[in-house]
Amino acid sequence: MKVTYPAIFHEDERGDYFIEFPDISNACTQGETETEGIEMAQEVLRLILAIDYIEKDLPLPKSSKIQQIKTSGEDFATLISVDPTPYVQENQTIRKNVSVPEWIAKRAEKARINFSETLTEALYKKLEKLSHD
Repeated sequence: MKVTYPAIFHEDERGDYFIEFPDISNACTQGETETEGIEMAQEVLRLILAIDYIEKDLPLPKSSKIQQIKTSGEDFATLISVDPTPYVQENQTIRKNVSVPEWIAKRAEKARINFSETLTEALYKKLEKLSHD
């Protein structure tokens, strides 16, 4: 699930950047260069969305259109895209027993399908759909 949010880059007198996300409170970071700033912005956005929203089952904040972002001076706005789900998927797993029809189990085992991975992906898609309804 890829999401995109605008970020505002503020350059200081040394040429370093302070980066903030106007749509997400307390989401900010910094970088010594634009490239490092983008990398740091991606990381902070991914973690905040995963930890503060997805893990707590909260809806993701609405993303503003880049044209709506006001900047001043040398500041500039850019879009940052991330997929916060790998962090959530790397989280601790728990064991769940499920029942599936025998014929499906045999075919899936023969095809070497990972049952846990498949169930996790299906549940995630279902939950994502429910959160958008």
